[in-house]
Amino acid sequence: MRPLLAVFLATGVLAGCAVEPSESLSRSSSAIINGQPSTPDEDSAVALANLPPGGGFSGACSGVLISKQIVLTARHCVARTEEGGIACTKEGKSIVGGDVVSDYPASYLAVLTGAQLVFDKLSTAPRGKKVIHTGATNLCNNDIALVILDKPVTDAPFAPIRLDAPPVKGESILAVGWGQSNNSSGYGRRRRADIPIINVGPASSASGGAVGPNEFQIGEGICSGDSGGPAYDMKTRAVIGVVSRGGNGKPPAMGDPAWAGCVDQGSYVTKNLYTRSDTYKELIMKAFAETGETPWLEGEPDPTKKPLGELCVGPGDCRGGYCIGVAKDKNICSQTCAEDNPCPEGYTCADAGGTKICAPAAPQNPASDTGDTTSKGGCSVGTSGDASSPLMALGVVGLLALLSRRKR
Repeated sequence: MRPLLAVFLATGVLAGCAVEPSESLSRSSSAIINGQPSTPDEDSAVALANLPPGGGFSGACSGVLISKQIVLTARHCVARTEEGGIACTKEGKSIVGGDVVSDYPASYLAVLTGAQLVFDKLSTAPRGKKVIHTGATNLCNNDIALVILDKPVTDAPFAPIRLDAPPVKGESILAVGWGQSNNSSGYGRRRRADIPIINVGPASSASGGAVGPNEFQIGEGICSGDSGGPAYDMKTRAVIGVVSRGGNGKPPAMGDPAWAGCVDQGSYVTKNLYTRSDTYKELIMKAFAETGETPWLEGEPDPTKKPLGELCVGPGDCRGGYCIGVAKDKNICSQTCAEDNPCPEGYTCADAGGTKICAPAAPQNPASDTGDTTSKGGCSVGTSGDASSPLMALGVVGLLALLSRRKR
């Protein structure tokens, strides 16, 4: 089997350098630079394989699940594009290259999950049902697309997304993707944390590298094998953009390693661009309207989990990260509270082992229903030894689950 890198080159799923017209243009090809093996915390990052009928596997891009049925990726990952470098102005206009030749049928696209590419899974993998993009015929400032799948992904989580605030110069991202790199080989997913954003478009610099209004720029860290892969905000782990293009602008030389165009080399400084998610809020919400799903917005709870007051088995069922006992064999979802974040009507802010969480304001069952307990704020916190009921025990478990979830 050919290396994954060679497949990318053969299919044209690659990106040119974002440079001013006075600078030389080149194509870059590789994956995460100076990265580490990806962890299960990044399982929302997926591979998007191209599977034309009768032709077998013919290439792949990276992407990210933003719902069970929606993959966010780059426009050039869902289309055949003009080969060669790309140069754009800071207004997002094309100087050279970047034209879209034709779209792939949605059914050609298949999702592979997990930290390793397992090609045996392709026969049963979710396939594209519809592709949504802006309709633009050039990639400059428009390199974004969404693939709606024919069935939900059941073996990987989806990520929150930033739709209502721009990326900020100086904030840090986590880059995730597949392919060869300068410090790994094989088909493993890679990550590189704490990469600073150095420009938010529209912008350009004396050293070259125009950034369009819908883009932001980082330095060394990614290559075309990562096309369509997510930029996660380091603090919230929300998706704030997808890989578009990049490179160092150095003309290729005989004997160069595959990743030579993706690392800083003297005066050839790497410039990599992501397409922002926030400037495409309307397009992204169009995909959610198609599937009937609700987006998980940055800083908000997972909308697929149960809200306050609904029955639960454990903290993982609940948006707020807590499942509390209110009666024998009856647990409900709860959430944290404080003076400036009070509980809604019908609930009181109760103490659970030093953590304040919302509990029913009145007992839902007589204390005798739960054994020898003392009712406090409508929750069992007593002495019966029933492990399924005490607020403190469930609250502590819920807190651990909440902290674990926030690390994603």
